[in-house]
Amino acid sequence: MRRKDRELSAQEGLAIIDACEYGTISCIGEAGEIFSVPISVVREGESVFLHGAPAGSKARLLKDGKSVTLVCVSYAQVPVLTDEQLYAIKDDGKALGAKVFTTEYKSAVAVTKAYAVTDEAARLHALRLLSEKYTPKYMRTFGVAAAHGLKAMNIYELKIANITAKAKIIRD
Repeated sequence: MRRKDRELSAQEGLAIIDACEYGTISCIGEAGEIFSVPISVVREGESVFLHGAPAGSKARLLKDGKSVTLVCVSYAQVPVLTDEQLYAIKDDGKALGAKVFTTEYKSAVAVTKAYAVTDEAARLHALRLLSEKYTPKYMRTFGVAAAHGLKAMNIYELKIANITAKAKIIRD
């Protein structure tokens, strides 16, 4: 990592995965092209779970230990300054670049191996984890939805081999 001053620990990287609204997975497709798609993710231990249709690119690619990179951002914010703060640095190009024309963020990049989850109990568990993260308010109806939905979806596990994380947070 070039900016060591922004480097976070692996544990902080896992927390970023936990907090992200979505991630993006990328891998090399069947014809050597880059396949990249945003997905909903949930983590348990060193594994990240996602779901998808039983046909399509994810179904063809996310199996058999395929190398997949997962990128997650849990925080991204353009700084908000008061008029007084902006006025104080209005003639300082370096300060403007560092405090105004920038983005604060927390991000993680995980190098993973992808596997299709085939065990029915494990599939149900992963779907429950995803549902608890994204729709916790409706878990009382999870059983009915899962009984119907699991028949028409694949569940994938991304086993984390390596994770790096970094953040830029502006301090006054």
